[in-house]
Amino acid sequence: MGCVLSKPIVNGIEQDYQNKLRVVHLDARDAENRAIAAQIGVKMTPTYVLFDANGTEVWRSMGTVNRPQFDTLVAGLGVEVPNK
Repeated sequence: MGCVLSKPIVNGIEQDYQNKLRVVHLDARDAENRAIAAQIGVKMTPTYVLFDANGTEVWRSMGTVNRPQFDTLVAGLGVEVPNK
């Protein structure tokens, strides 16, 4: 159920940060995506993982994240938060 609730948040992040972050959705029901999720250690959905430009994981959260939490997090990582 968390994935369904998170979809509008993720879609908003993808749209608002389109020139600042690369957002990738993985549907864990798909066999190929399950392999990718396992490779990066996804144990439950939703899981949010942020990687820096070098591919190093800088943050992870399991469960729903609200938009203000996400904006605060990425601002702390030096990403400009878009005006909504």
